[in-house]
Amino acid sequence: MKVPPSLDLKDWWRKAACLGKPIDLLTKRDCYGCPVQWECLWIAITDDDRLGDHPLFIRGGLPANRRERLWWKYDRDPHLVFIACQVEAKEGAIGKRKRRKTKANT
Repeated sequence: MKVPPSLDLKDWWRKAACLGKPIDLLTKRDCYGCPVQWECLWIAITDDDRLGDHPLFIRGGLPANRRERLWWKYDRDPHLVFIACQVEAKEGAIGKRKRRKTKANT
């Protein structure tokens, strides 16, 4: 499978913002601004981080259940799923920043 050219999958996990944190305690916020957010997302999609029938944990800024819904919505095409997941993760990060600004102004 062809990897998107913007991704560097060589030892990407060593640069992860969540490195060393318990995986079950991660939040989407841990992903926003991570230097390897998209590499993590790509691996979650293509390597199928499943336990039994369900994908695990937050990866690349999206919870597992959302990645799974997009996986089926886009007919299990890793490239389409990756793009859809990127869009949702970016929208989530933008929404988080807007909410912080709104709280700061009140």
